[in-house]
Amino acid sequence: MEKSEAHSSEELFVQLFALNERHIRAFARSMGLDWTSVDDVVQTVSLVMWRKWDQFDPDTEFMRWARVITRFEVLKFRRTMARDRHIFQGDLMDLLADASQEREARVSSEQYIECLHACLNDLPERSRELIRAAYEGDKSIKEVAVDVGKSATALYKALDRIRNKLQACIETRLAAS
Repeated sequence: MEKSEAHSSEELFVQLFALNERHIRAFARSMGLDWTSVDDVVQTVSLVMWRKWDQFDPDTEFMRWARVITRFEVLKFRRTMARDRHIFQGDLMDLLADASQEREARVSSEQYIECLHACLNDLPERSRELIRAAYEGDKSIKEVAVDVGKSATALYKALDRIRNKLQACIETRLAAS
């Protein structure tokens, strides 16, 4: 793989993981973990996914791949915690995971995109401009930051806040539908 292809592949991984991290966390939580354990497991999941990224089949849905890895990492985490009698047994954990997958399957990508468009329209114009500048053009974040008069760090933080608002808006709209 050429250097530019590797760089592009790395960017794709980071982008897909960032877009899906909340879903990965929710899936791990749905398997009966507390939030502290979810943090530990998701950190491990991200490392495993990064190490196996070259094995990822682009024709596979990213979240499906992430759920498989997350499920195995939760099982591994539970084995290490098996001495604690408050940990759910495997069958119950499988039921919880299956229920979570069924809930996710009910939300079509079409619904998600409709909610995303509605939530984007609800954003202040300045926020929409930042999103467009960061994601629609060919410029790097540093270049966009210079264009909007911010440091790259400030722009990353602003984009993170906007993404969090969008995610909360989308989740609210999906829950209401």
